[in-house]
Amino acid sequence: MLTRSLKLITLSACLVWASACTPGLSNKPVSDNKGSRSLGTLYNDQLIETTTVDAILRANPLLETAHVAAISVNGIVLLIGQVPSEDTKTIAGGKARKVSNVRKVHNELLVSGASSYVVRTNDTLITTKVKARMVGETGFPATRVKVVTENGVVYLMGLVTQAEGEWAVRVASNASGIQRIVKVFEYID
Repeated sequence: MLTRSLKLITLSACLVWASACTPGLSNKPVSDNKGSRSLGTLYNDQLIETTTVDAILRANPLLETAHVAAISVNGIVLLIGQVPSEDTKTIAGGKARKVSNVRKVHNELLVSGASSYVVRTNDTLITTKVKARMVGETGFPATRVKVVTENGVVYLMGLVTQAEGEWAVRVASNASGIQRIVKVFEYID
């Protein structure tokens, strides 16, 4: 009985979410926002991330306990985290390239032990600072830039123009605690 109730609650939540994401009818033309990703693309990116990490962790016994994350924006995958050897880094990159709908892989995995809780907490703080600075700026939709931090390195991803990419780097560089900034943008101009 409890299982059936949970299924009904989950189904209801999905229906509410889907209806909230469905645009209303309008007589205005649909605008083409080149920097935005469709719901289908967002779903594919999430699927790519989950599938990639699963494939990597299953690829080699040494990778089962590695700290690996995959971030996908428009089919471009960023691999971050720590792996035990150069061979496992290569294996991870190869597995990521074989995942369906992956267009390109940026393998930024480090050969080292897993980062500590303190380092990961600091990374979260840096990401929060960068995102807050972007949201505070006007004239640019900060939601189009994905910010990820690993070991003090800030990765910026998204579909942007050259000028927007430079803006994002300039804003991010004002946050404290950053070791370096890596652009993983897909340029639309």
